[in-house]
Amino acid sequence: MKYADLAAVAADLAAAPPAFTVDPRREAALHRLDSLLGEADSELSPSLGRFYRERVDHALAEIAAYRGKVPRFWKLYSSGFVIKSARRTLAVDINGGCTPCRGRTRVTLRDDQIRRLAELIDEYCCTHSHEDHISAPLCDALLRRKKLVIMPAESRRRWMIPDATAAEGFRSDHCRTFLNWQGNASGGLDCAMYLFTLENGRTVMVRGDIYHGEGFDACMEQLRAWQLPVDYVFTSPYYTSGDDPIAALGREFACRFVPIHEWEFSHRAFGKTGPATQCFAELYEKFDPWYRCGRAQFLTWGESIMLD
Repeated sequence: MKYADLAAVAADLAAAPPAFTVDPRREAALHRLDSLLGEADSELSPSLGRFYRERVDHALAEIAAYRGKVPRFWKLYSSGFVIKSARRTLAVDINGGCTPCRGRTRVTLRDDQIRRLAELIDEYCCTHSHEDHISAPLCDALLRRKKLVIMPAESRRRWMIPDATAAEGFRSDHCRTFLNWQGNASGGLDCAMYLFTLENGRTVMVRGDIYHGEGFDACMEQLRAWQLPVDYVFTSPYYTSGDDPIAALGREFACRFVPIHEWEFSHRAFGKTGPATQCFAELYEKFDPWYRCGRAQFLTWGESIMLD
């Protein structure tokens, strides 16, 4: 993998910044990024590691400088993101980077980037205990700074972060939580759904990873019980049973989507080519009706979009 090829994609994306509209320039650039990330063992590439950390530096500089009235969303690795508004900076599922197995990746955060994130973030929410959805060093750095860290009790126990606030029953003036169960091959684990109300009145729903029918139905019932609109949904399109979550959410709430959990290298076997979880081409296919009507957009590392 050549760094120059990655830099060229970044330049093409910078010329077509994300907005909720159809943009063939972004489509072409993200398909090109698919081809580069799809190389076997791309997560081992020093060029990709450099590219990732530069994209994080770009986002950190923008987050620090942003003073706009409209809440703004930044995409980091896989499911991690930051939302900054005039009153607070929220973060969800920020991790340490790619974690397919210890030592076998270059796509990781530097220590100084973790420290800078801890300085910028006011509140951090973790949906569940999978390693690609949490950074214990970041949680520790946030707690040392007296910042709020929220996660399911199961995550607190697994990662030994007793000072974190349990998501079970947590509620504030801008954050509602619902503890759900996520089924998987190992039997399942606790997974929190969060609904944030931003200062401009827009609401943001996020829930990590994979839905199964029972779990998704419970999430929908809770969203209805809260009797609030759902303006933005940040979630994976994966589901193993029941209704298609994206179709159901899109129909009921007329929301906008920003997919998460794409190119998660921990889900790709060593030496294998092609996607690690879904690639951008798959996202364009799965979200096609919503993208075509201006209700979905796809971001890669370090990119941002306004939540107006």
